[in-house]
Amino acid sequence: MNQAAEDEALAQFRRLIERAPPPLLDCAAHVPLYADPHCEPHRVVCTVRQWGEKLAARVPADSSPQHRLRLLNHFFFAELAFRANEAEYYEAANSHLHRVIERRTGIPISLSLVYMELGRAAGLKLHGVGFPGHFLVKLLTHDGALVIDVFAGGQALSAEALRARLAALAHGGEVLPLEIHLRVASERDILARLLRNLKAIHLRSGQTAAALQVQQRLVALRPDDADEWRDRGLLFAQLECPRAAAEDFLAYLSMHPAPPDARQIRERLDQMQRAARRLN
Repeated sequence: MNQAAEDEALAQFRRLIERAPPPLLDCAAHVPLYADPHCEPHRVVCTVRQWGEKLAARVPADSSPQHRLRLLNHFFFAELAFRANEAEYYEAANSHLHRVIERRTGIPISLSLVYMELGRAAGLKLHGVGFPGHFLVKLLTHDGALVIDVFAGGQALSAEALRARLAALAHGGEVLPLEIHLRVASERDILARLLRNLKAIHLRSGQTAAALQVQQRLVALRPDDADEWRDRGLLFAQLECPRAAAEDFLAYLSMHPAPPDARQIRERLDQMQRAARRLN
């Protein structure tokens, strides 16, 4: 993608996240433009909303949440044939919504995003939960809440099962109360998690330029998060863009005057400023 196209893709994402709250499906559909300028976000949104309308038409007005959930699970897993992509978990395509729609496979957060959109169309109060290590969905009912693992085929998880997952992740360390980990995630929280997953995938594959494109979106989404500016500066430095790196390091230090890594970042800032002067 040329620079003009990259700039326009980022500008489109920025315009969407300026809304309050940002439209989650539209924002997620626009994310892959950094990698695939032909991904057609509007087609993704239209497809998912048409599926939602199709499902909603089948739901009797007096249906209980449990019946609506059964209809959703049958539609999502049996008819549309969405499934977990365990074999290729660390593929970027699993977080690119147009590819998730095409292939009917993905990772917990991308599958959950589509699942929530369809469930809401069917009248279910579904919310994302940023559970450690594995994104989940919470269904709110008059009787309480049900926690669902979409990646596991829509499995409902008991409190005991959730605590066991936390204990396994803690590796013998302190485990915080379960309720803290079951808080509803905002649209921005969900988008940030999607983007951080993508960035990690690109870095894992040595795709620094792609990771930078994702990080640009994280800075746009979380402009008050100093760490996002620092992380973008580090990527600019790796890509030998010293002026941009120096600007981000300065922003980081001004937003976070006494960070634990202040000495290291000031050293990197000095290196980048000296490298930028050599470019003059």
